[in-house]
Amino acid sequence: MRELRKALKTKLKTIHSGVYFQIAPETARFPYLVYDIPNDSDDGESMELVIVDIDGWDSPDNGDTTALEILMSSVNASLNKSVLTTESMSVVLYLDTKLSLTDDDPRIRRRKYTYQAKLFKRG
Repeated sequence: MRELRKALKTKLKTIHSGVYFQIAPETARFPYLVYDIPNDSDDGESMELVIVDIDGWDSPDNGDTTALEILMSSVNASLNKSVLTTESMSVVLYLDTKLSLTDDDPRIRRRKYTYQAKLFKRG
C-alpha cells in the first residue's frame, strides 16, 4: 500500500500543496487535504478493492465554503475515473460518496469524498 499512498500523494500535490496522510500537523495552513486508505489489507492478491478517503479542511473567517468546494471539485475532477500507475501497480478510482461533515470546532468546514478503487498489482 506504500506505492498507492505515494501515488495518491503525488497526484493530490498537483492540485494543492497542503496534502497529508491520515492527520495534518497542527502547523498545517488552511485549506488542506488529508487522505487515508482505511482498508489497507495488502493481502497479496493481484487485484484488490480499496477505499480511498479524501478530506478537505478549511477554516474561513467568514464561514464561506466556496474555496473548499472549489478545492474538492478539483480533487474530484482529477481523481474520479482516473488511473494511477507505478512500476508495481495500477489503480482505477471511482467516486462513491460526497459528505459534508460537521466538526466539533464550529469554525472548521469539512468535506469528505470517498472513492472505490480497483488496485491491480504487477509481478
